[in-house]
Amino acid sequence: MEQYIESPEQEQGLRLEDYIRILYQGRWLILASFLIVLLVTAYYTFTSPPVYEATATILVEEEPSMEGAIFNAPYINNQSTLLTNQIEILKSRSLAEKVVLALEAEPYRDSLKIFQPMSDGNYMVLRDQVSWILGHLVVAPRADTDFLSLTFSASSPYEAATICNVIAETFQGMNRDFNRSEFQDLRQFLEFQLRKKHEELRKSEEILRGFQESEKLVSIDAETTELITRLATTQANLEATTVSLEAALEQKRNLEKQLEERRSELASEVSQISSPLLTTLQQDYARRVGEKVKYEALIAEDQNIDPKEYEAELRSQSNRIQAVQQRLQEEAQRIANTSMISDPLQITQNLIESIFAIETEIKGFRAKVDVLRGILSDYESQLEQIPGQGLALARLQRQVQVDRDTYILLNQRLEETKIAEAGQKDNIRIIDPAIEPRRPISPRVRLNLLLGALMGLALGIGLAVLLEFMDDSIKNPEELERLGFGILAIIPQIIQQEPSSTKFSTNGHSETSDVDNIESRLITHFDPKSPISEAYRTLRTNIQFKKLKERDSTILVTSSAPKEGKSTTIANLAIAMAQMGTKTVIVDTDLRRPVIHSIFSLKKDKGITNYLMGKLSFDDIIKPTIIDNLYIITSGPLPPNPSELLASDAMNEFLEEAKSKFDLVLFDSPPIIAVTDAAILSTKVDGVITVVRAHQTERNAVRRAKDLLDNVNANIFGCLLNGVNADRAYGSYYYHYYHYYSYYGHDLKRRKKGKPA
Repeated sequence: MEQYIESPEQEQGLRLEDYIRILYQGRWLILASFLIVLLVTAYYTFTSPPVYEATATILVEEEPSMEGAIFNAPYINNQSTLLTNQIEILKSRSLAEKVVLALEAEPYRDSLKIFQPMSDGNYMVLRDQVSWILGHLVVAPRADTDFLSLTFSASSPYEAATICNVIAETFQGMNRDFNRSEFQDLRQFLEFQLRKKHEELRKSEEILRGFQESEKLVSIDAETTELITRLATTQANLEATTVSLEAALEQKRNLEKQLEERRSELASEVSQISSPLLTTLQQDYARRVGEKVKYEALIAEDQNIDPKEYEAELRSQSNRIQAVQQRLQEEAQRIANTSMISDPLQITQNLIESIFAIETEIKGFRAKVDVLRGILSDYESQLEQIPGQGLALARLQRQVQVDRDTYILLNQRLEETKIAEAGQKDNIRIIDPAIEPRRPISPRVRLNLLLGALMGLALGIGLAVLLEFMDDSIKNPEELERLGFGILAIIPQIIQQEPSSTKFSTNGHSETSDVDNIESRLITHFDPKSPISEAYRTLRTNIQFKKLKERDSTILVTSSAPKEGKSTTIANLAIAMAQMGTKTVIVDTDLRRPVIHSIFSLKKDKGITNYLMGKLSFDDIIKPTIIDNLYIITSGPLPPNPSELLASDAMNEFLEEAKSKFDLVLFDSPPIIAVTDAAILSTKVDGVITVVRAHQTERNAVRRAKDLLDNVNANIFGCLLNGVNADRAYGSYYYHYYHYYSYYGHDLKRRKKGKPA
């Protein structure tokens, strides 16, 4: 037995008019979806509170550095990451907290939402206020520029512009304080050292004056004076270097503090991050600094040396020291860029590079201190050889000169630091302050309604198409052909008329007449010019062609499921045959739910079951109809065992007698899937016609029905597609086939509209 397999290649694509008919069929669903989505959108649009946006424009210039300050500590900055760093600061919790505190101090605080009670009557705490600020703030860089757009959204124009400007001003002030923090620390350190040295100078001068007055000793010889001068200069240089060392250590601590804020636990470990080359370079730097100090001390001792003889050597030593400094800076930058100290913010790497540079300076200062201490020790040994009171006076004069030189040096460098601090410019400029917006950015009434309308239409169309393609029912003849059925005819949907007449019983009550119902189902007789009648005549022609080829006279009409219109089909087919002069009989073998007798307004007693049980003869069960050449054999009393009765020898005798007395015998049977009656009868008749109702019968049911008929080797004439609706029809010829007959006038067009049968 050959089993038909449906292949994807046999699927027929839908054409444009097919999609149009699908949309027309689902027009009410599309309209409902459109209205619902549009109404929901309109409700949301007109009930949502307005949102206003205010924008301020900020220019971020290259950050100022410590260059030119007292100790020339380098501050390496990468402008390409500067904007990213500033954006992160603007989004930081610390800045938001400062903004909240600034707003709280303003006289207009009560008009701002963050200081008003919420819907539950409670007020927002600081954490909630900070989250609210950050949630309504958007910071975005402008392409190919150093500008930042600071946008804040709020429920009123005044609130949006005010808070946006406060954020910009707070950010500017926070950046100013950050840039000046290092200079402030250095200035405070130098001021403390200067006050301390001033007090030491005052005391040393008083001691010297007291000694001179008491000992009546005013001056010493020139050689001792020269020694004291060199000793004082060396000691002043030593103290200045020591102060520089302490300042460098203070600056390092300040940088580590900044680094600690950005990367936890790294500041304490950064000193251990190094490399062999970096260590070697730092040692070389310290050695060269010490050699230069010794060379300068030797030059100071010998006044007879020509300056031209040692300037070239000093310049060479300075160049070598600068070369080592350059290599140290490159190595520090390389280490800062390695993965072991990577950080999301580039400024962290800049801080690490600065710390490495400061450490190099510290090692240089320490080397210089060691050398100066050695030179100072030699001078003090020479000074110890001065006898008696001259030695005491020399020591006192030396101390006064040291304190005076150190004081002058510290005072000079303090002034330099103040000038550098005052010269620090702000690298954050507010170019365009925020102004109150004229109109809200949301809700956008026109745009929302347009989008709602489009979404409603799209949703409705999508649902209509989805429901259509999820429908597994048979929709066109091509699907039946792909399932292995030949198409005998396509029957349009019959409109069952509403009751139009009544009759009265003897007790005076009205009863509905069945005339309209009978006329609707027997349309071939009552409306022979209708498209439906033409379709049944097409069915008749196709069956007659098969009879001429195979001389068939007994046909079984069945279906895969109930209520597919097989009884109405067999009645109209019989009428069409009888109208051609073919002596036709309809045998109602649906012994479970017979309906043929009701179609022709007959009683079902004295039917085929009476014959099969031997109680009546063949002629006794034949019932004539109002149509010439058409006869009916009703079901008779319903038996308890229909299948066994139809499979009996009496049924074979009935078939032989029916074929001898009629040209065509049509059998109405139950659905083939529900019971086995149709399968039994299909083996006894000459052919089988299956009825499939469009948009109702599922493909699996049709496949199952065909398999059951193939299992008993039934002769399937073909399939009848019943109850088609032009509004739901699509396919290659399905739609056009139905409308071809609509050009003919017919009586049912003048009837009132009813419901589908």
